[in-house]
Amino acid sequence: MKKLSFLLIFMLLFQTFAFAEDELSESISSEDEIKEDTAKKASINLVNLYVFDNGIELSSFPVFENETLMLPIKEFLSHLGANDFSVDSENQITITYGKNISALYLDSTKAVLNGENVELPAAPFLVGETVYAPAELVVKSLGFTFKSDASDTAMSVYADLPENELVSEKCVNSMDLPSDTQYLVWVNKSKYTVYVFLGKNGNWRQIYSCKCSIGAADSPTVTGTFKYFSRESRWTYDDFYVGPIMRFYEGYAIHSTLLKFDGTDYNNAVGVKNSHGCVRVRPENLGWLVSYVPLKTTVYVSEN
Repeated sequence: MKKLSFLLIFMLLFQTFAFAEDELSESISSEDEIKEDTAKKASINLVNLYVFDNGIELSSFPVFENETLMLPIKEFLSHLGANDFSVDSENQITITYGKNISALYLDSTKAVLNGENVELPAAPFLVGETVYAPAELVVKSLGFTFKSDASDTAMSVYADLPENELVSEKCVNSMDLPSDTQYLVWVNKSKYTVYVFLGKNGNWRQIYSCKCSIGAADSPTVTGTFKYFSRESRWTYDDFYVGPIMRFYEGYAIHSTLLKFDGTDYNNAVGVKNSHGCVRVRPENLGWLVSYVPLKTTVYVSEN
């Protein structure tokens, strides 16, 4: 009986030791994987950056913080056309792109990305006057795609616009429509719509659209491919004004609907033919266009 009891105790001790050894082995394996991944990140000494498939160089070097790729975020975003960037006295970083708003804080992992509270993998920080921030999360929060792959000593990063192609994108991408900027404006007269695209010839992605009015039957809006060449504050008439003004061909322009001198609406109709040839959009839409679309951008005006 004593021998049987001793045998049972020995078997239980052996099983316990074997189970603990398995757990320890798994733990060591997991730790080894983490160490291997960390060592891989630590060994990367070259980061290649691509925006819209074009290689770019930044004035400040990328770094890794807690295995997270940190980029001089303002400069990197400027290549994507996201230039609305500010840092206030409370160290809040605010980045706006279209309807996307990201709020981060220097030296804090707390962030609010499009209204959602998020814990960042690494805190933004300053090097001189340059703000470094977690590249992937910030870029994705603004509506772009972000992909990366790494070898032993190098990483390649690709930032682009979403891959789902809209009908408007298929139309402009089927035509030869280059632009001197990263933007393209398309005025579709039959749809009374102004579309704005970001990217490059053959790879335009729609980022904004709004309704417009166009030239009346006896003063039609010109059609063709033009260039946004002048920005003016306003044109004033006897009973109203329009502005700002985005001129793209001689006296033709994209500008606001008609406004009284106190800033209220005089005539805010869109979706109709009622102008002397210009493209009218409502003030809030024009504000977006003026803020984002730079001079020298191609403006394409078509019948349909």
